[in-house]
Amino acid sequence: MDEENLKKESAVSEKEIEKRKDKIIHFLKERVNLVFYAILAIMVSVSVYIRTLNLPKLKDITTGTWTLGPDLDPFLFLRWAKYIAEHGKLFILDVMRYIPLAHICSGTSCNPVNASNDMQLISYAIVWLYKFLAIFSKDVTVTYAAVIFPVIMAVFTAIAFFVFARKVFYKEDKKIANIIALISTAFFILIPSLLPRSIAGIPEKESVAFCFIFLGFYFLLEAFTSGKLKKGIIFSILAGLSTGILGLVWGGIEYFLLTIAGAILLFFLFGKMDKRKFLFSILWFGASLAILMPASTRYGLSNIISSTSTALVLIVFFILTIDFILFKKKIFKLDEKIKKKINFPEPIISFLIAIVLGIIFSFIFFGSSFITGIAQDVISSTVNPITLNRFSVTVAENRQPYFTTDWSGEFGPSFFNIPIYFWLFFIGSTLLFYYLIKILDKKEKIILTSSYVIFLIALVFSKYAPSSVLNGESTLSLLVYFGGVLIFLGSLAYIYYKRYKSGNFSVFENFDIAYLFYFVALTLAIISARGGVRLIMVLGAVSPVAIGFLIVKSIQRYFKQKEDFSKLIAGVLVLAVILSSIFTIWAYYQSDVSLATNYAPGLYQWQWQNAMSWVRENTSQNAVFAHWWDYGYWIQTIGERATILDGGNAVGYWNYLMGRDVLTGTDEQTALDFLYAHNGTNLLIDSSDIGKYSAFSSIGSNANYDHYSWIPTIFMDSTQTQETNNQTYYVYPIGTVLDQDIIFKDGQKETLLPSGNAAVGAIIVGVNSDGTILQPSIIFVYNNQQYKEPLRYLYASGKLYDFQSGFDAGIYIFPKLTATSDGKLSVTENGAAFYLSEKVVHTELAKLYLFNEPSNYFKLVHTESNLLVQQMQQQGLNVQDFVYYQDVQGPIKIWSINYPNGMKVNPDYIRTTYPDLSVTTVKSGVY
Repeated sequence: MDEENLKKESAVSEKEIEKRKDKIIHFLKERVNLVFYAILAIMVSVSVYIRTLNLPKLKDITTGTWTLGPDLDPFLFLRWAKYIAEHGKLFILDVMRYIPLAHICSGTSCNPVNASNDMQLISYAIVWLYKFLAIFSKDVTVTYAAVIFPVIMAVFTAIAFFVFARKVFYKEDKKIANIIALISTAFFILIPSLLPRSIAGIPEKESVAFCFIFLGFYFLLEAFTSGKLKKGIIFSILAGLSTGILGLVWGGIEYFLLTIAGAILLFFLFGKMDKRKFLFSILWFGASLAILMPASTRYGLSNIISSTSTALVLIVFFILTIDFILFKKKIFKLDEKIKKKINFPEPIISFLIAIVLGIIFSFIFFGSSFITGIAQDVISSTVNPITLNRFSVTVAENRQPYFTTDWSGEFGPSFFNIPIYFWLFFIGSTLLFYYLIKILDKKEKIILTSSYVIFLIALVFSKYAPSSVLNGESTLSLLVYFGGVLIFLGSLAYIYYKRYKSGNFSVFENFDIAYLFYFVALTLAIISARGGVRLIMVLGAVSPVAIGFLIVKSIQRYFKQKEDFSKLIAGVLVLAVILSSIFTIWAYYQSDVSLATNYAPGLYQWQWQNAMSWVRENTSQNAVFAHWWDYGYWIQTIGERATILDGGNAVGYWNYLMGRDVLTGTDEQTALDFLYAHNGTNLLIDSSDIGKYSAFSSIGSNANYDHYSWIPTIFMDSTQTQETNNQTYYVYPIGTVLDQDIIFKDGQKETLLPSGNAAVGAIIVGVNSDGTILQPSIIFVYNNQQYKEPLRYLYASGKLYDFQSGFDAGIYIFPKLTATSDGKLSVTENGAAFYLSEKVVHTELAKLYLFNEPSNYFKLVHTESNLLVQQMQQQGLNVQDFVYYQDVQGPIKIWSINYPNGMKVNPDYIRTTYPDLSVTTVKSGVY
């Protein structure tokens, strides 16, 4: 009986299990979206986990309180947020920046210090988050809100990206669209180029911007694909609001506007624009301006008209208006008259007429320079989206990217030097393009797809490597670049006109509007990434959609194959795509975890925290600091003191003067004149200014680069050390080119050693057995000939040696640390050095910062030693200011400024525009 009962119970339980399984399966089928959202939630959780790994390390070592990560701009937003939290709103003029501008400006000259001309919305958002978090805990601070703000925005950005990616494939089965969007999102949250802009402690503009980029894209696609007028109106207004917010947090709104303008123009040319979509477009732009214009002075009417991005939007609207008048309303039957004379498609006729009328109106109202200016801007922005001047080329994130050095690194990981992510999105975008045009004839698809591949190759590989003939600037590079564009546009125009002539033009109306939209966004992202390193993240944000599409469509294609051989080939390709994708995601995850864990203040930032603690406690609250622009936000926010320059670089002319007259200047009185005009009370120089010398000497030079130079770090080569009975000679190879022409004299013979061609080969330093330093020698190399000459200056062990004769340059010797095989560090006291050329050795930076020369007007009041140097000094090692270990480790030095009696303000030093723009022009081959 017991056995029978057990069997019955077992049978019942099995049936019960089956019923429950069926219920679960039915539940999942009915609520399949919940599964997708659950997976999305897991992905977002992974994103949050990664972006908060650095939280425990975001502390100020002098106060023990929260601090931001190793970045610059976020400290401005934090300072503003603290002010808003205390006063309820932000000030009109910022008295901590560009001293003394806030006290002397009027009208538009106040723009650099006018808070409404900057991205203040981020600071308000931080305060709103602070007030929300304060509901749950009284211990929350504004700084903590700023620390956690980018992580919260990363959550919203991931969701916004997901809904946008899903909308791109709105014509697909909902499950397929969700799967593509999820795969795309997996890549998106892990893409390395986005992590530094969305990690805890870095409340950067981009942490907010990408959220509203994708929301704007999504809302516009919803509006354009909506079958209901009311729904379309609502979504177009929401898109406008997103655009407005984007413009208030990020200068890169131009990318967004150009994408929309390009997409609308394509919709129009392919016959996909109707009155509703035109209405939605106008509502979108109107809602954008309704947010932008009242909220920021940078979006005044004149700026909107003169801006290339907004001007192109208006031009597209003008084209649509012309088409509406001629071919929709058919006013005066002009359409019939025009068609008799011009046998083109209606969109092309409207386009041409609008362009002609636009040129005529522009000549009448704005002059010829307006049209030529826009044309030049469009062409230059497609070649180099970042405007190049001496300042922009010296900023690291504006550096020109190349495929071999930047694209392959950012879009890896690499397998046998093949950047996997790059080729995944390259192939994915090609496949997506093929699906866009699949309704065309076979021949047309072959022509267009082939031309699209050529177009992509031309865009990317025309800027292959800086040393290559395809360096982005050579004639061949430009021919490849524009040739690829012309081949693609020519192929498209050929098929476009051919279809029109054959009466089959309406086929273009069946193109997927979402695919068209995405291709404009992707193409402009590629162009942007080609123009500047910092814009690579735009492509990193947009490209995952193509990869998600590639993976899903490859799998679908495999299961549709019926022939065994075709299925085998398809299977191999699908397996390669899947394995490559998994490998890439895993590599990105590991890379992100490694980067995020240590993305926090380190030795350098701790040194600054100590220095700023000294500033807060030992300088007047009215103090004004002079320094190179990089450190402005740190001094204003951490040190709580005003500055002459900062990272906004809104008064470029003052950067020029600071670089020319103070840091690279040789006349103390000229430096004092500039500092006095700006109420400077303190001068600060940081060890990283050694490496930045080429940047501020370039910016501070005249049109002929008279101050331009650099300070190379060189090392003693122990293998070339020579010992005699009483002397030892140390050799410091250099290998840097001359920064100016030199006339070498050998008796009656003179030899020109030209800058840029002749080089400094080495410096030889001799030391007697009693420790006496002999006058060093410098060796120049030109045309395989060596030219040896005595060197005048040498600095070692805290002492400057002036030998009164010889080549007017110097060497600054300091210790070098080397890791030994047993994990210890060995010290070579004369192991490293700076070479100071004739242009450098007499500058204020060299005299004050390196040589510690006394001055009647600059009094050294604080030296914040590098923490590694401090440790070595505590161990009794003979270390002065500098040591080399992995990089130059040096002090932050601060001087108080005492002005001579009778000084007067020179108005030339406080003007805000360049008297001569030639000093901003970049010379080819020069930094």
